[in-house]
Amino acid sequence: MDANFFLVFDAIIGILGLYLTFISIKAYKNKEVDPMLINAEELVRCNDVPGLSRYLMPKCGIFGGFCVIFGIQGLLGDTGVIDYPRWVSAAFLIAFVAIYIVFVYFLTKAKKTYIH
Repeated sequence: MDANFFLVFDAIIGILGLYLTFISIKAYKNKEVDPMLINAEELVRCNDVPGLSRYLMPKCGIFGGFCVIFGIQGLLGDTGVIDYPRWVSAAFLIAFVAIYIVFVYFLTKAKKTYIH
């Protein structure tokens, strides 16, 4: 694939990470859950939105923070600013997929626990 595609992909992941980190802090402070994670229809069926926020939003912040790190690492590597060995890029990709799977697990668990 073209290197420009990877630059765009890395930038999108980094921006998504910034957004997730921002909304997680804001929603945690306000004891809310952002509709990007749990849609409005599901939130209406939630009896304990502050509890859901306490459970889910810190995990969203961790995932968002790693997205920022992954995006920066990808941008630095794809632009040639830092010449990472292949194993470093592979390790970041494996870590990203693993953290994503764990985040989806917690999101699913939160829906089963808090939404009836």
